[in-house]
Amino acid sequence: MEKLINLHHLDISNTSFLEMPLHLSKLKSLHVLMGAELLLGGSSMEDLGELHNLYGSLSILELQNVVDRKDAVKAKMREKNHVEKLSLKWSESSADNSQTERDILDELCPHTNIKQLQITRYRGTKFPNWLADHSFLKLVKLSISKCRDCDSLPALGQLPSLKFLSIREMHQITKVTEEFYGSSSSKKPFYSLEKL
Repeated sequence: MEKLINLHHLDISNTSFLEMPLHLSKLKSLHVLMGAELLLGGSSMEDLGELHNLYGSLSILELQNVVDRKDAVKAKMREKNHVEKLSLKWSESSADNSQTERDILDELCPHTNIKQLQITRYRGTKFPNWLADHSFLKLVKLSISKCRDCDSLPALGQLPSLKFLSIREMHQITKVTEEFYGSSSSKKPFYSLEKL
């Protein structure tokens, strides 16, 4: 595939897991890459950072292989402004350090153009602040599942366009506090919510 130097558009939606590196950084003419589903294996996030032309959906699997914040920074997720649907998944394993896990997820913050976000098996005890940031004006669908060490929920009530919210298998959540709705100075919490 790396020899297809004139390739402009590549759609790999609904393919089997593609383990990185894909050598896609060698495709200098590639303008659009759609439906990327990347199994990190032992490789660095730097390969992901080189993919500047991601469009549509992006799935990043096996995130437990990212060991620290510096590696996550290399993914350059905030620069991927054409990714509308993002899925972040860890395997079923325990984390050595909850703060490290939070730092990693903090650096995986997507561009504010994101419309759908799925987080599965995140291993930290708290979510980073960006998850409830009201600047995500286009985020309409959020799914958080199997994050078994999390003991609190972010202020998701502040997300102005959120229509569909799914929270599943969060075993450490014993109560939902006012913090979940957001600051009292903001307008009606969960302003656009249709399905919980």
